[in-house]
Formats: sequence, C-alpha cells, structure tokens
Amino acid sequence: MKKHTQPKRRQGDPYDILMREVACELHEAIRAHYDQDIPIQQELLEIPPLPEMGDCALPCFFLAKQLKQSPIEIAQKLESACATNECIEQVRALGPYLNIFFRPAYVAGILFSAPPSFILVGQKKKETIVIEYVSPNTNKPLHLGHTRNAVLGESLANIFETVGYRVIRASLVNDRGIHICKSMVAYEKKQSKKYASQKKWETPMQSGKKGDHFVGDYYVLFSQMAEESEDMQNAAQECLQKWEKNDHATRALWKKMNTWTLAGLKQTYKRLGVHFDKVYFESDFYTKGKDIIIKGLRKGLFKKDETGAVYADLSSYNLPNKILLRKDGTSLYITQDVYLAVQKTKDFHASRSAYVIGSEQDLYMKQLFAVLEILGYPWAKNLHHVSYGMVCLPNGKMKSREGTKVDADVLLDTLEALAHKEVKNRGEKISTKEAQDRATRIALAAVKFYLAEVGAKSDMIFNPEESISFTGRTGPYIQYTYARVKSILRKYAATKKPHVHSPYAWTREKQILLILTQFSRIVESAARAYDPSIVAKYVYGLAKAVNEYYHAVAVLGAAPHERANRILLLRHIADILKRGLTLLGVETLEKM
Repeated sequence: MKKHTQPKRRQGDPYDILMREVACELHEAIRAHYDQDIPIQQELLEIPPLPEMGDCALPCFFLAKQLKQSPIEIAQKLESACATNECIEQVRALGPYLNIFFRPAYVAGILFSAPPSFILVGQKKKETIVIEYVSPNTNKPLHLGHTRNAVLGESLANIFETVGYRVIRASLVNDRGIHICKSMVAYEKKQSKKYASQKKWETPMQSGKKGDHFVGDYYVLFSQMAEESEDMQNAAQECLQKWEKNDHATRALWKKMNTWTLAGLKQTYKRLGVHFDKVYFESDFYTKGKDIIIKGLRKGLFKKDETGAVYADLSSYNLPNKILLRKDGTSLYITQDVYLAVQKTKDFHASRSAYVIGSEQDLYMKQLFAVLEILGYPWAKNLHHVSYGMVCLPNGKMKSREGTKVDADVLLDTLEALAHKEVKNRGEKISTKEAQDRATRIALAAVKFYLAEVGAKSDMIFNPEESISFTGRTGPYIQYTYARVKSILRKYAATKKPHVHSPYAWTREKQILLILTQFSRIVESAARAYDPSIVAKYVYGLAKAVNEYYHAVAVLGAAPHERANRILLLRHIADILKRGLTLLGVETLEKM
C-alpha cells in the first residue's frame, strides 16, 4: 500500500482529475497483473447507484475478450492488483464491477484548488446553436403550457452558453391564419354594435386589461358567438381572404390587434425573465419555401402523386410520406418551416438548431427533419426536437377556446400571493417592498423549478400549492437552503475569528464533496441530452445533502480547525447552488 500523503494542488475540472487518476491507476494495474497495455478511457467509469457501492466503478465486461477471463474474475484480480494511494482509499470487487472509493481529503484538495473557471465547464466553442421556443399566437395570452415551453427553452439556452456555445434565442410568432381572424371578427362585430355611434372603439388601455388578455377575450367570444350563428365561421374565412388580398382595412385592424397582443406578451416575458435575440413572424414568410421544394422536385428528390401534389417519400426513414405542396401549387406549414430552417441557419451561420415544441408534433418534426436531410443540408443531422408533454392542473386539462385556460399571468399572480403569505408568516420585520421582492422571486422559483424538474417528455400535473412549499422537491426549498448557507457565512464573517488552516479528514463531508465535483459533468450531460431536468435534479440533490449535513455536524460551534474547513465548504456549496439555479432561470435570495 502506498503511503497516504496530502493531495497535490491540480488545475482543471475536479471530476475529470479524479477520473483521470482512477483511469491511470487501473491502466497500471492491468499492465502489472496481466502484462498487457490496455488504456482505460474515462468514459468507461460509472457512478454507482448507491454511495456504499463506491464513488466510481469500472464495468469489466469489455476486458473479458482481451484478457480471456470472465468479468467477475477480472474484477477480483484487479481488486488485489490496484494499489491504494493519495487518491484511492479502497478498491472492492462486486460481481463484474470494480468499485473504487476516494480519499475524502484528496477530493477536497482537488475541489478547493480548482479555479472558479472550472464551473464554466467547456472551452469556448466555434459553434452556434439556435434555440426556438414559446412560439405564441397573437390571438391570446400565454398559458401554463407556454410557460413550460419558456422555462425549457430559456434553461437550455443558459446551459448551452455555459458549455461554450454561441446561443441564439429565437421565437416564431404565429400572427396570421384563421385563428387570428376569429379574434378580429369578434372584435369588429362586438365593437360596431356597442359603439355604433362612435368613431373610436374600445382599446386595452380603456378596458384596463393587458393587450394579450384583451384580444384573447375576443377569441373566446368568437366561439360563443359561433354557437349562436353559423355566419361567424364564414365571416372569419372572408376575413382571412381579405387579409391575403392585402385589404387595407383588414390589414390595419390586424396590425392594431397584433400590436396589442405583442405588447402584452412582452410584459409576460419580462416577468418570466425570458428574452429573444430574434423574433420571426409567420406573416413575413408564409408564402416562401415554395422555390426550395420545386428545386428539390426538379432534382428528383421529391415526387408528384396522382393528384399533382408534391410529396416527400419518407419510407427510408420509416415515416409516412409528407405532402409539401398542394395540387394547386400552394404552400403548407411544412413548406414555410423548411424555409425558416434554412433562413435561421443563414442568419446566424448556425451548425445546429433546437425546437422546443409540444409532443403532439413529434411525427411532424421527424418529417420536417427528414425533408431537410433529403434536400442535402449538412446541418439537418444536427436538428433536435425538444419534445415536451402536456401540463395539467389537479382539476384537469386547460381548454383555451372555452375560456377556461390558466393564463401565465394569472398563475404567477396566484403564486406570488401564496409566496407573499409565506413570507409574512415567517414573522420577520421587513419592508413592504422587500416582502414583495421576495414573494416575486419565490413565485418564479416555484414555477420554474417545478416545470424544469420533470423530464420534458413526460406529461405532468402542476400543483401551485405544492410548488411553493419550502420543503420537498421545490424551488423555494433550494432557495431557502442557499439563504441558510449565506446566513451562516454572514455570521462567521461577523465573528472576525481567524481562519485556521489545518489538516482535516473530510469524512463526514465526502458525499457533498463528490456532488460538488460533478457539477460540470452534470451541465454537460444536460446539454448533450437537451434536458434541463438533469440540472434541476442535481441542484435538489445537493440541497438535500446540505440540509442533512446541517443536522449531523456543527459549523459555527465547531472547533476552530473544523469550523474553518466547513466554512470553506459552505462557500463552495453556495456558489454551486447559485450557479445551478441560475441555469434554470431561478434567482437566489440572501435572506428568506
């Protein structure tokens, strides 16, 4: 057994340093015992499901053929061949796995010697990714489903920026079509009847409503009016025809109502902390894309069916064929989406794009990506659909056309009211402004973490009361953990006690130390999987471990050398908690 020495100060990502150390040790053990030079790649090392099974493990299956032994035999022989050292405290074979336990003091030394830049994860890449999300209609406000979309999109943008990408936040506004005309028709009929003798009709400002809610009310009203009169559907169709013919009065009303809605949406985006670098409007390019399809047809990439419609044969992709142009030569949604995909790439020289779109469009997105591949665009293989499931409340699904939708603004108002009540119940004497600021941050933490923590593809039930809780898997719980850590650090600073550095075993802190070293790996995993829930689960796991640590050891009341080292640990915990929450768009609070 090698003598245990103090860990050396090494630069770089702590997790990578630990894995490299283990990989080198395993390489040496194989060479010494089997007389074979078989390098061990870091990627082969796994994290066991339970701490008692080891801090990392080597599955020995891949060695069986080369060493001509069973994985179980190899694990057993490597157990005796691996030497313990300043990094490795114990090696234990468990079936076909070789489990390795680190020395806590070595992990601490690696973590605390790492520069803050290690948390930036990756080197600056030369790649650009466009992330398209939210994509609202201009006939109604954002609802809970849009909120989940916004949280996923903004979190992914933060994550990709952290791993070194240039990120373009983009949104496609669906500002034309029959659904937009329905709000316009309802507004015209209601206002012309109500204010027949007046030149000016009611506006959002006069009604005291946000513009998107004002217009959305008329979309709901249209459905109610259509139940009483069949003429409403015809009127909406006529409105669309006039719009497409560029009728002056129709276009003027369309522009006015769109402006109202967009102003309202902008307020909600600001409230959610969402912003875009580029906003595309469907009305600007809905007739485009046709030339791309026709060129593809001439090249023999697409075909015509018996009716004359142009379609893509997607049988080689195991997908249904897709019509790209109608028999009369007019465009479809996929025609314009092909154009927009090409345009986004040209606008930003993007090498990849992500689309945050509901799971009901899974088939459509596969068809779109396949068509772009057939057209020969090299970046088409780097398109990713971030598919997300439906969001329901405990009392059922939202139905916007019946006027029973849960608006994002109403949801945030409700959460802020619940958070404000929690803040007041804590009995701390703070100003009204401070109480409101805390309530706002807590409410946003509640909704963002709750929506991010569930894997995007899963349908979910959003429970407002549960999301705002200061205990359990919630954003406020993690905010509270952070505030508690900061409180201890402030109290320590106020004591002005000398910071005594001395050797420390770190045995009780080992689990937290290992969690902290994995932050970079977690963020990179989230980027590869396009999945913010990986970060959310990590941050919750760290917060939970920290709270358990509080109950196990004293910090301020500990002996001087213990106190100093534990304070150092708390500083790193606060840093990682804040960075993790920031990736999810959640602001921290110094006091709660």
